[in-house]
Amino acid sequence: MAKSARKKIVQRYYSIRAKDYDEQKSRTWKSDQGFGAEVFEEMLKAFKGSKNKVLLEVGVGSGRNAKPLLEKIRPCLTGFDLTKEMLNVARNKMFAYKEYFDLIQGDAEHLPFVPEAFDGILCMSTMHYLENQEEILEDFAELLKKDGVFVYGDLSPHESDNQEFFETLEKTISKAHKRYYKASEMQRLLKTHGFSISEIKTIAYRKTYDSLNEDKARYFGIKLGALHRYIEKASKEAKQQYSPTSIELTLFYTVIAATRKTETT
Repeated sequence: MAKSARKKIVQRYYSIRAKDYDEQKSRTWKSDQGFGAEVFEEMLKAFKGSKNKVLLEVGVGSGRNAKPLLEKIRPCLTGFDLTKEMLNVARNKMFAYKEYFDLIQGDAEHLPFVPEAFDGILCMSTMHYLENQEEILEDFAELLKKDGVFVYGDLSPHESDNQEFFETLEKTISKAHKRYYKASEMQRLLKTHGFSISEIKTIAYRKTYDSLNEDKARYFGIKLGALHRYIEKASKEAKQQYSPTSIELTLFYTVIAATRKTETT
């Protein structure tokens, strides 16, 4: 699929989802934030010394990451996103902290910032939409100040998933994503493209097929039966890795905290 076509699909997907995005994510993760508590703990821990520092969130979406950062740490935050409807949700949600954030609509593959502009960069559940993730990581490293902090978070295939069960599952229910990386693969990419790893954590959680349908499939006109048929054909190895039942399976979310390498590291 052409890069421009994918971006249009992603933009339309989130334009439609904006109204109920937070509510749906809260049901999926069974938390008010729409993320598991462990994910937020890792994010907040990485930015704990960032009060009044300049942070960029690429893929700020509805502000479900930005709001707790503003509440608990109070950085000066720039939120960047492709979809104006999601930015409107974020702006309303974070209105109490309007002096501390700015929201910009734009393309993450063409970031309009000067080198070393930020003390920290956050990119959660966004990288899998981008055409060339390696180039984006190089851009992030360039935008960070010396010893700047980068926090990556995204769904990740099981480390032993060499048959690409998870990738094919995602392609079965979504037309938007480009690629997901295993935790070890992303760790290697970060090291290759200007970062030193501080911490890495992969969190397993259970997700129902109904939630996968509500979250993705129905927006692309894909029937739930297609997902069930794919799960039923899973190999023995995939069943061991993702533990599917008749109603749900195990997925994995990886959070990596890293710092920009200096010339002496």
